[in-house]
Amino acid sequence: MTLHSLAPEDGLALAARIARKDLSVREAVDVAISEIERLNPLLNAVVAERFDAARAEADQMERARPELPGPLWGVPFLLKDVNLYSSVLPTRFASRFFAEAHPKGDSTLVRRWREGGLVILGTSNTPEFAGDFTTEPLAYGPCRNPWNPDVTVGGSSGGAAAAVAAGMVPLAHGTDLGGSIRIPAACCGAFGFKPSVGLNPLGPWWEEIAGGLDSDHVLTRSVRDSAASLDLTAGPDVGTRVGWRPPQGGYLATLDQPFAPIRIGVTVRDAHGRKAGPAQVESVERIAAMLEKLGHHVEPYAYPQAAQSGAWFESLWTVDILHLVKERAEELGRDPEPDELEPITWSFLEKARNLSALDHLRARQLMIGAAQALGQSMANLDLILSPALSEDPPPIGTLTFEANGHDLGRWAERGYAFAPFATPANLAGQPSAVLPVASTAGGLPVAVQITGRNGYDAMVLRAAYAIENAHPWAAPVL
Repeated sequence: MTLHSLAPEDGLALAARIARKDLSVREAVDVAISEIERLNPLLNAVVAERFDAARAEADQMERARPELPGPLWGVPFLLKDVNLYSSVLPTRFASRFFAEAHPKGDSTLVRRWREGGLVILGTSNTPEFAGDFTTEPLAYGPCRNPWNPDVTVGGSSGGAAAAVAAGMVPLAHGTDLGGSIRIPAACCGAFGFKPSVGLNPLGPWWEEIAGGLDSDHVLTRSVRDSAASLDLTAGPDVGTRVGWRPPQGGYLATLDQPFAPIRIGVTVRDAHGRKAGPAQVESVERIAAMLEKLGHHVEPYAYPQAAQSGAWFESLWTVDILHLVKERAEELGRDPEPDELEPITWSFLEKARNLSALDHLRARQLMIGAAQALGQSMANLDLILSPALSEDPPPIGTLTFEANGHDLGRWAERGYAFAPFATPANLAGQPSAVLPVASTAGGLPVAVQITGRNGYDAMVLRAAYAIENAHPWAAPVL
């Protein structure tokens, strides 16, 4: 038995089998472990494992089986190697400087996932400190795309996207401060949803990450799995000053509710006015026509000029890396050696050290200005439909810092040209989803993106669910 043999079942369907006792938690875990062991030598999506502990945990769950298991109870799961902490695996930030780090305890999201019955099998590959558009860290080596191992999986949740798309696990943790859930989802043909900032808590070690740009959630094989996972985790943490509350009844229940006509703005140009590639444009136009046939109002849209991110954007999150490195240096009683951090990270640290308090304040003001401009641009709209990427996923080795001459400016220019549609939703804190709807002539996924106003997470998920039902996507054959 493989997870692919259960296709087109997703995490909810797998959990339903477990609830009916057609399948035990241990069998589901063993199947996932078998798939990871079979596929990971090719894909390098999983970089740390706790297989024996997960098997023991599965056996214990069966012995203490609840009378009514939750909707994702018993489903295998992966954590990303950044942002959140757990009591069962160390968070190493894909960095050799953190190679001997120890587990720190469960972040609130991790605790909620575990209480919901997800079984953590390991951690997924990511660029160092999640700071790249591609997942090719020196600590772990490049993650490879299940559709074509020679092209990028995107970044920074590349390992999660590859693992989910390949069928290793039905869902996996991802982070998104500049598209890091959505870019890999688009490259690998998975569903990637970035919730409104604050809907999923980041505590207790953080209240916000990257100056408020970041949202953590999951990558999935279906829209409904993403909604079900959000039902496990959404809602403010104890003592937080920020956060949204989920709708009564939860997100999964809203997917099948009647969907009244909404107003959708459509664009194939980024905030700089650059038009996306032919495959991306065609997919957006086709989905726009489909939504119009479903009774929704569709009209042209243009991003406001303020949504253009500049060099100030890195000022919001490079200071987080500086904080993590300094904290680790204090733990070890020494600074990192030159080869313990990647060249791009040293550049990030230099940038962060040279920032003044005024520089950081100005960056936050520009972020707030962009958020206000984006909100005003959507005053008469409910959603924005755009490409997920501006081009097809490029070959491995072309988006890296090294490939761009170790020049931070060139690296950023190339990366944001590849994925310019993701960042506006981070600047505004908006919910935004990416879902595959087509394939290129070479067999790579082509995805569209839908973005809603702050707090309109349920609407984004419902629109994605409608698109998914009209355009179901396939999994790669591996």
